[in-house]
Amino acid sequence: MRTKLAAILNLTEDAERLQPLTEQRPVASLPFGCRYRLIDFPFSSLYNAEVISAALFISGSGHSLYDHIRSGSTWGLDSPIGGGVFTHSHIEWKWEIAKRENIDVTYYDNHRGYVERANTDHVLITGSGILCNVNLDSVIQYHETKGNPITALFKNVTRASLPEETNVLRYVVNSGQAENVTKVESMNEVPMDAPKVAAGMDMVLMDTEFFLEYLDYADENMKEVSAATAVAYALKQDVLISAYEYTGYMKSIEDIQTYYEANMDMLDENNFNSLFYRNEPVVTRTRHGAPTYYGATSNVTNSQLASDCEVYGNVKNSLIFRKSKIAEGATVSDSVLMQGAEIGKDVVLKHVIFDKKVRVEDGVHLEGTPDNPIVIKKNTVITKENVKENVQ
Repeated sequence: MRTKLAAILNLTEDAERLQPLTEQRPVASLPFGCRYRLIDFPFSSLYNAEVISAALFISGSGHSLYDHIRSGSTWGLDSPIGGGVFTHSHIEWKWEIAKRENIDVTYYDNHRGYVERANTDHVLITGSGILCNVNLDSVIQYHETKGNPITALFKNVTRASLPEETNVLRYVVNSGQAENVTKVESMNEVPMDAPKVAAGMDMVLMDTEFFLEYLDYADENMKEVSAATAVAYALKQDVLISAYEYTGYMKSIEDIQTYYEANMDMLDENNFNSLFYRNEPVVTRTRHGAPTYYGATSNVTNSQLASDCEVYGNVKNSLIFRKSKIAEGATVSDSVLMQGAEIGKDVVLKHVIFDKKVRVEDGVHLEGTPDNPIVIKKNTVITKENVKENVQ
C-alpha cells in the first residue's frame, strides 16, 4: 500500500551566501558527508514513506540535479502507475518575467495539475536547505490524529545554532495537549543567547482540499507556493495549525559556515547517528568503487573517507570524498575535500573546503579558521605562486 501523499519540493533556496560552491549547482545538489547530496534527505523521507511521485520546482537549470536524480528509481519514484519525478526549472526567471509583464503564471497550473493528477489525501511542501531525516509516516499519523487541515514541522534549538541573519522562521507554539502554531515571527529578532526557540523546518503537510484552497489564494495574490506562505495563509484564515516537533539532527544550510559546520558535525558520533541511524535509512545513488587504500605512511584519525581514495599522508578531523589522493608528508585537518581532490607532498591544509577536482601542488600551505574556512572553486590548481589569488 502506497502512502497517499503528493510531494512538492521547492528547490529555490537562496544560494548567494554559499558561493562559490553554488556557482554551477543549486543548494539541493550540494555534496555532503562524503557520498550524499542534500536532495537525498527529503528524497529518502519520501522513499521510506513509499511515496511514488514528486514535483520539483528548481531555481536554475538544475543540470547537476538531473544528473544525480536520473529517473528517480533509487528512491522508488519511477513507478509506471502514477509515479515519476516532475521537474520545473528556471522558476525564478519565469517568476520575474510574469511579475514584470503582468501575465498569467503557469507556475500555479503546474502545482494544481500535479496535485489533482496525483489524487492523494495529503500534500507535502518541503525544500532541501534544512538538513534532517524526517519520518513522514509519523508526521501523517500525527496530522490525521490532530484532525487539523495543516501541520507544520519545527525543532526546538538554541538561537546560536542558526546564523545571525537566517531565513529560518520562529514559530510560536502553544503548550499543552493541543500543540498548535499560533504565530510566526522573524528569527532575526530573537536574541542570540536565547536557549530555546521553535525553528520552522520549511516543511508542511496539508489536506489536499485545503492545499487547493491555499493555491487559489496564492494564485490570486501572486504568492510563492511554500511552507511559509501556507502557514501565513492558515493563520490569516484562523485555521488551526498542528505543530509537529522533530527531535533528530537538523541544520539549516544557508551559508559557507553552516555548510562547513554540518559536515564537521558528522564526525561526532551522536550527530551522525541522529541523522543517519534513525529508523529510516538515507538513500543515495549507488556508485561502485574500490575500497580506499591506506599507505604505510598514512595516519588517519576521526575522519570519514569515501571509496576509491589513496592516502599516504595525515588526515585528521576531516571528510574526504571519492577518488581523492593525499600524498606522503601532506597533512589535512578540519577540512572538507570533495570528489577528485589531489593533494601534493608536504601540503598543509586546515579549515578548508575544496569543491570537486581541486589539485594542490607540493609544499602549499592553506589555513583558514573554524569561523571562516577557506573555500576553493571546482577544478582549481593551487601552487605556491597563485595561493593568494585563489583563496575565497
